[in-house]
Parts: sequence; C-alpha cells; structure tokens
Amino acid sequence: MYVWKYWRESRYTFAAGMALVGLLLWAVLKIPMGAMVEGNQDMGQSNPAELYLVVAGILTLPLAFLGLLFGSFGVGRDLGAGSGSFLFSRPRSRAFFVWSDWGYGVAQLLLLVVAANSVLALAIHRAVPGSRSILLAGGPVSMLSVFCVHCAAGLVLIGLMFGLTYFASVLVKGRGVLLSLGVLLAYIISKSVVKHYWPDITLPDLTLTEFTPTPFGGARFADHLGLDIAVRAAVALAFPIGAQLLLRQRDVD
Repeated sequence: MYVWKYWRESRYTFAAGMALVGLLLWAVLKIPMGAMVEGNQDMGQSNPAELYLVVAGILTLPLAFLGLLFGSFGVGRDLGAGSGSFLFSRPRSRAFFVWSDWGYGVAQLLLLVVAANSVLALAIHRAVPGSRSILLAGGPVSMLSVFCVHCAAGLVLIGLMFGLTYFASVLVKGRGVLLSLGVLLAYIISKSVVKHYWPDITLPDLTLTEFTPTPFGGARFADHLGLDIAVRAAVALAFPIGAQLLLRQRDVD
C-alpha cells in the first residue's frame, strides 16, 4: 500500500514528535503540584487561561517545524530522488498519491496536536485542581471547549506548514523544506516592513489569536475566531490542491 510507504518515510519524525510530547508529560508529572499551584496563585482557581496559553506557546515552534518536515515526505521526495516516473507508472492517478500523502500526514499531525494539548490540560489540572472552566468576559467557558479550540488552532497552523512544504517539494522536486523556510522568513520580514511603513495595514499572524483582552479587564474569545480558523484551513487545503494541479501539468522524469 502507498500509505505504508509514507509511514516508512515519516515514522522517525512522528516518533520524534511523540518523544517531545512524552518529554513534556514527564516534566509535568515531575513538577510537584504544590509548586505549580504556588506559582500560579495570582491567576486564581477559576481562570487558568493564561497558564494554558503560556505553556501552549512552548510547543508552537516544535510542532510547526514537525509540520514542515512532514510536508517533505511522499511525492515530493520521490521527485527529488528521480523515482517519480516509476511511482506514477502504478495504476493510480496522481491525485491519489497527493491525497494519500496529505490525508495520512494530517492524521499523524492531528495525533500529535491532541496528545500535546492533552498534556497541557493535565498541567492545568495539576496547577489549578478542580478547574473545569475558564472565566471569560462573557461568562464561564468549559475547559473542553478551550481544549477543542486550541487543538483546531494548532492543527491549522501545522497544517499550513505541512501544506506549504508539500507544495514546495513538488514544485522544486524534493527541496521543499528550504523553500518553505525562505517563504516563511520572507513573510515575517514583509510583515515587519509593512507595519513600519504602512501602520494602517496589518498582515495576519502565522499563529492564531484565540483570546483577546477586554477594556474592562479579563479576556474573551477573539472576534471572528471561527472564520479565522475556516480561512486558515482553506489556505492549508489549497496547497495539496495546487500540488495536484501542478503534477497534472508537468512531465515527471
């Protein structure tokens, strides 16, 4: 099966991601609960949102980098190795290979995101025992809702990294990670330049803003959060579509 091929290529990267999550779990379990509670007394028993986001930020860059690496596997790697013509001689359409790569890669990334956020939820439970909700400006919100939102935010971020690298790997035949890093660096620089010279124009952040402060103190869910997630998911989905169209229009050696 072709999916088995993708697994063989990505298994070490997936194992490294799970090892990262395991290391975080070990750190959470090793820290005495009393020390965690003492370190977060100012936050209060009913509003652990700040701690959740601080700890989540620690995992953003490693997970995003894993998304970049996952995008370099599959069809793009075969094109770079010169074995694309053999692969596409199989009795399958090129779309099949693209969407098999994308589907299996996203499934692995989803497991990593859910596992990482489960560890974060455990950290909150140990730091603020008995906390089942977050007090926002509009009222209490269950920790399960925050967990689901943060999983969606993490998935669209690393899905974007995954899709960008996958498309770039097809475009330049296997060297997608370098091209993706260049594109991301160029975007970050462009964002700073635009903000400096045109303050009224704000380019979107790569990471999703889930909470926003209120004028009266506290926080609430960011405006148009669902729309932001949907738009980012659509952008991430556009990359495999672009890779499929690119493969249809080119000859593979």
